[in-house]
Amino acid sequence: MTSSDIPSDFDRGRFLGSFIDVAKAVLISPKVFFSTMDRQGAFANPVTFLASCVVVHTLLAISLHRVPGLVFQNLFIGITIPFLTAGIFFLILTRLFNSRGTYAATFRINAYAAAVGLVTWIPVAGTFLELYRLYILVVGLRAVYAIKTSRAIITIFLTLIVYTVMFRVLSNLTGGQFMKLPG
Repeated sequence: MTSSDIPSDFDRGRFLGSFIDVAKAVLISPKVFFSTMDRQGAFANPVTFLASCVVVHTLLAISLHRVPGLVFQNLFIGITIPFLTAGIFFLILTRLFNSRGTYAATFRINAYAAAVGLVTWIPVAGTFLELYRLYILVVGLRAVYAIKTSRAIITIFLTLIVYTVMFRVLSNLTGGQFMKLPG
């Protein structure tokens, strides 16, 4: 893909064509995509893209794994966690590293990185593709915040620590029932 072929945002008016164009751009040319990505604007476009990726991922995963309890869990987690992750990234980058950026731009990075979910349902390969999502997040953070790779990696690592502590606390508070599948 050439840089002139890379969209700067998802366009709900051209839903399917734009969805394919943005997903391809994020997956194939993340550096170019995030360097040209709109950093401001309404949340509707990135939220719609995120939700679409989560729905496609959930439908494909359910058809393969046949665990009905995963539907609600995948949809809920897939749509809510990127908002929380963007907030954690934003706080780390602006408070710890004194970087300049906005929550909106940080959310957009997370929303568009959801394109990886279109292929992570594939058994075995999905685990390795999640590592590619981390790479895409690093690329996005570097482009949007104009930071070094090391700071982007540290931001992601600290966010993983926050999630680990948070899930352990929630698991302890619920007697191990937090995130347990029904049935």
